[in-house]
Amino acid sequence: MARHSKLTAKVVFLLPNTNRMSWAFDVGKIGLTALIIFAVVQVSERSTLLAAVLASVPIVSVLAMMWMNHEGQSAEEISGFAKDIVWLLLPSLLMFIVIPVLIERGWEFYPALGVGLMTTIVGYFLMVQIMEKYGLTG
Repeated sequence: MARHSKLTAKVVFLLPNTNRMSWAFDVGKIGLTALIIFAVVQVSERSTLLAAVLASVPIVSVLAMMWMNHEGQSAEEISGFAKDIVWLLLPSLLMFIVIPVLIERGWEFYPALGVGLMTTIVGYFLMVQIMEKYGLTG
């Protein structure tokens, strides 16, 4: 009588805990963003012009594109993101026009900031409508 032996093996792949790595990467992104904001505020105490230069550098956009690449988004998606930013810079400038005008007219900072933000939000809404209508989205 022939005996049929049954051979089984268990293969276990040990992969790094991707949830923990993703969480750590996210914490790193938040920490770096907070550090940039902190640096701009600290520099502004010495020189508002230098702080404005630092704040105007598109570091958030650059970091976002780097993180998008790191997380596997295609070059085409990143390119579309960059193109969308170009169009959305226009309404974001509204805030930097409205706030100083209102403050120079005697408004307090927070009301001027609120109106500046609302103006920018309306500008974003209108620009997104224009972008969609004319096929300008990335």
